[in-house]
Amino acid sequence: MPLKTFCIESMTMNVISDMGAAWTILLSMTIVTAPAAIRFRNFADADGLSLVGDAAVSSQVLRLTPASHDKSGAVWLREKQPVASGFETTFQFQLTGEGGLGHGADGFAFVLQNSGPDALGGRGSAGGFAVSDGTYRHETGIPWSIAVFFDTYRNRSEGDPSANYIAFRTHGRPNQMHWPAERLAFTPKLRVQLKDRLPHTARIVFRPPVLSVFLDASPKPVLEGAVDLSIVLDPEGGTYVGFTASTGGGYENHDILNWSFGSTQVSSNLSTVDSQISFHMSACLPGRNLCTPERALVEQKGSLYHVVLPANLEWGASIANPAGRTVEIANAHGIACWDLKDRGSDGCGGPANGLVMENHGGRTWFSVHGRPGDFKGNEGFYEFDVEIK
Repeated sequence: MPLKTFCIESMTMNVISDMGAAWTILLSMTIVTAPAAIRFRNFADADGLSLVGDAAVSSQVLRLTPASHDKSGAVWLREKQPVASGFETTFQFQLTGEGGLGHGADGFAFVLQNSGPDALGGRGSAGGFAVSDGTYRHETGIPWSIAVFFDTYRNRSEGDPSANYIAFRTHGRPNQMHWPAERLAFTPKLRVQLKDRLPHTARIVFRPPVLSVFLDASPKPVLEGAVDLSIVLDPEGGTYVGFTASTGGGYENHDILNWSFGSTQVSSNLSTVDSQISFHMSACLPGRNLCTPERALVEQKGSLYHVVLPANLEWGASIANPAGRTVEIANAHGIACWDLKDRGSDGCGGPANGLVMENHGGRTWFSVHGRPGDFKGNEGFYEFDVEIK
């Protein structure tokens, strides 16, 4: 599936052709979250929702599973939502009626998926979105999905860090699904007790490519990480959004009390489009949330060049330019993170605020961001066309 990301429609620049000089692209961008397009103050009216498996409406509450053994349920908005440019969702949840193994299990998830409004994953540790373990004969999971999983039972066989944590988990193509689902990021243990029977508020924000989770009144995210949404998007940048939950040997009521969801509007020279990336996405370095190519790619056709620039290579691609002539960039797209840990979403971006160029040694060199430091931990890539004028 093609990567969906912010894409530069046009770029106006003055390139300094003196040897050794460098330029940086500067482009103002305003990101505004629109008023929540979807808002359920309660679920007395569940119009527009698809309830799957054991999910049901109970006393104006969305009950994903009842407090019974071996259940799984899901709820989806029937219409796909545009999320490629970003989104924000807020909901209240309450976990009650704990019993069985672990004094309550197994947890619930906010999920984005491109499999359909009737999708449902396995029971037990699968959380209603993943492939289940051997206890349930590896019931199938939801392909093309990314889940924010609020896990309330410690499955030691899956390497769970605790019985009270949040993780970003994913399933890709159907033939890549396995047990357990891959963890993209997780917080080992929360201060907030998820199953203390009290209502809690979760806010999930996606500012490409950074996904952040806030709990209750916390001003800082309890979990934050780079996430590539390309596997869950259709060609228009849309996906199904909703919730899943499951029980197994332990159980609890997984209730959603209210829910709002809104997409992010972008006002700038940037837009979300089908990037038509030619780079083969399977040739990515392992252990990174954003696809990071194994090496740079430079293809020449006359005076034109096509460049794929990995974020982890400092000045990782170049073209011959002995006269130091003006260079024009076109069709630039991609996403990269160079300082996610300290700066969050401000440490990531597209070519408009991350692509830099320098002329020296008879060549024009390209790099992701101009700051000095260790590039090995950077993730993502830029892809663009270059013409020497």
